[in-house]
Amino acid sequence: MALVDIEQLLKQHMGLHSSTVGSGTVLHAVEQRMRECRIGDIDDYHQVLLHSDTELDALVDTVVIPETWFYRDIKPFEMLDTWLREEWLPRHSNRVLRLLSVPCSSGEEAYTLAMCLADAGIGPQRARIDAIDISSTNIDKALTGAYGRNSFRGQHLGYRDRHFQADGARYRINDDIRQYVHFEQANMLDANFGRDREPYHVIFCRNLLIYFDRATQDRAIDRLQDLLDSDGLLFLGHSETGLMLNRDFSALPGQRCFGFRRGKPEQAGHEDGSPRQPEPRHHPPRRRLSNETTNIPRPFSDVVKSVPETPCEPLPKPENDRLGEAFRLADEGHLDEAAALCEAIIEEHRDQAEAYFLLGLVRESAGNLDEAERLLRKAVYLEPAHHQALVHLGVVCEQRGDSANASRFRERARRAAARIPDGAVP
Repeated sequence: MALVDIEQLLKQHMGLHSSTVGSGTVLHAVEQRMRECRIGDIDDYHQVLLHSDTELDALVDTVVIPETWFYRDIKPFEMLDTWLREEWLPRHSNRVLRLLSVPCSSGEEAYTLAMCLADAGIGPQRARIDAIDISSTNIDKALTGAYGRNSFRGQHLGYRDRHFQADGARYRINDDIRQYVHFEQANMLDANFGRDREPYHVIFCRNLLIYFDRATQDRAIDRLQDLLDSDGLLFLGHSETGLMLNRDFSALPGQRCFGFRRGKPEQAGHEDGSPRQPEPRHHPPRRRLSNETTNIPRPFSDVVKSVPETPCEPLPKPENDRLGEAFRLADEGHLDEAAALCEAIIEEHRDQAEAYFLLGLVRESAGNLDEAERLLRKAVYLEPAHHQALVHLGVVCEQRGDSANASRFRERARRAAARIPDGAVP
């Protein structure tokens, strides 16, 4: 039972719910730390965790494996640039802009924000970026400011020429960009985290909430809202946006920027008195799954009630359909419960492609790309024309720098989509 106790300790310390990354990932990290500490028994290691001032942080550093790069998911940064030029600069020429990056990982996101400010003409004397991470190892890497090839992805790398200096096989961030960013090791869930902090105008908190159970997610969003200016912007990860339903926020208009402005559309207005127009909500389409699981909402989307296509096609009943329940839980942001249910289904039915698919999405959202690829490949093995699994495999391979397989899966997804009957939207 020691592993369960260690998982609970991680949950209490950093909010990590093990089902979002898989118990295997936690066990692997524990075994690595046991080897480094020369401890052979997991119960003995658990006791070390309870009494050591440093070992729990070392385990956190091992569990939290950052998967990040500069300008990761470009749309949020494009929206930030638009907001800076069209709203902030014209109205706040004398104010200091405050931004928060949490978790900042090894610094790529925080430095990307600094480059956005520099390129918009906002100097370091007019802006401050607080970059927070629970991992001391990540903070040390960020302070070094030297990055290898894996931190620079995509074809548009002009920012590297402007803001970095080559240093052997690595690139070192320029000092003028460093001036914007103030790194700090801290836990956002600590009760005193927000104490004495001035409100932030922009917060980036992407792909952190997916590690938490629902109660911790709500507590984290409450904390972010308390830290945010009354008209501030909050950017989340793509699978976390459903958590903002019924919150005092309105979605930003940019496609796939996953950003929100504090205040409902009917409440929030521009400082010149003109009201903002609410953005129409677009619910993602749903593909027909199988004869047993039709009309299940796509995971991590806004939750909408499914409507049967014909009067004789009944909706799946959650009490009799555990897979449908797993998708519903994922839609509502209960990713840990959805993952646990998928694992139970797979344990009993090894041929259930949809369970592998949904569990793969949960792992992908948590940044566990190795496990996500394995699960999505299993879904495609069981259902070779599984359009959504092929699409996500293309995304995962692209994120891992495997362009050849990314292209191959995208082509297979295109062929699969062409075979979907009219009326069944992928």
